[in-house]
Amino acid sequence: MKLSRLQLLLLILISIPVSAQRRVAAEMEVKTLYSGKVSTVRSRLYCSASGRLVQVFKAPDEYYTITNPDGEFQVYFPKTNEVYAERKADFSDRDNLFYLFLSGHGDDLGLSLYGYRLSSTAREGDGTVKRVYVPSLPGKGAAKIELVLENYLPIYLAYFNEGGSIVSKTYLSSYSRFSNLMLPLRVTSVQYTSKKDSTLTRTLYSNVTVDGNDGLFDFRVPADARPIKDVRGAKR
Repeated sequence: MKLSRLQLLLLILISIPVSAQRRVAAEMEVKTLYSGKVSTVRSRLYCSASGRLVQVFKAPDEYYTITNPDGEFQVYFPKTNEVYAERKADFSDRDNLFYLFLSGHGDDLGLSLYGYRLSSTAREGDGTVKRVYVPSLPGKGAAKIELVLENYLPIYLAYFNEGGSIVSKTYLSSYSRFSNLMLPLRVTSVQYTSKKDSTLTRTLYSNVTVDGNDGLFDFRVPADARPIKDVRGAKR
């Protein structure tokens, strides 16, 4: 059977993954409480399903950070036209929340990307589902990870050490639908730094736009930017 040009075009469009075309922009506020002190960092992020992430910080100084899944990291200061660049696996933005949902890894929050395999699944009495993950390579990473889902959306994540104690836990809430994309707009994390101390981090997202055309999604550091060795306190 011979296909018309229109039929061929439709087949091509259908074969392209929806996630490959998606991108999200949002205001982000991160409050961190540690040792009785609270710090607040605000930025606007531009995340593409390809894994490229641009963040714009306005205060106290304006600067941009650009990261990708390959671990390439740049900090650009527009006032002085300076750039700090480094490549390191730790700088990969594969753990960025919006990237995980855009790339189809929101259901397990990227655990399958980080070398963990599903060990067991159990339905709880309240209708939630608890999944337990373990490292594919024993001794590498957390000893066990528990992920709880409600209506197929992750709402709780906990990392355990070899002794069975929780070393960190995260709560995801305030899910909202944007087109056919569900995103959590509130994330609260607790990191246990010692038996008596912990770090509490709350992240709020607002003014979310999906599949917009803002030019900052494709922001590039100017070719004539002067390389520097000190990022001067810039935060990712």
